[in-house]
Amino acid sequence: MDVSNIQEEAKTRWLRPNEIHAILCNHKIFSIHVKPVNLPKSGTIVLFDRKMLRNFRKDGHNWKKKKDGKTVKEAHEHLKVGNDERIHVYYAHGHDAPTFVRRCYWLLDKTLEHIVLVHYRETQ
Repeated sequence: MDVSNIQEEAKTRWLRPNEIHAILCNHKIFSIHVKPVNLPKSGTIVLFDRKMLRNFRKDGHNWKKKKDGKTVKEAHEHLKVGNDERIHVYYAHGHDAPTFVRRCYWLLDKTLEHIVLVHYRETQ
């Protein structure tokens, strides 16, 4: 797996499901962050272990909230790799910049679901 190439690609486009799956399955070759990243820029990809860091979403950005005004509004779906659903993805949009998007990915596989890939992108 070409780690530096994937990190370059992530700056300009969303990663494909097969790329996300490969990163999450091979997370040991990447560095796992132990603290949330503060105000990550567009194109940033970060890996977290949810067992070690519950609040990985506390990144300093102001995300659109649900009607209650407290909870971040996140849409979610499953992504397929080949013909099988393999990945959870959660989307959040910026409150101040609606074209700034955060996507959090983790595997449906119970043995690896604690590893999270977070990707930030300006979508305009």
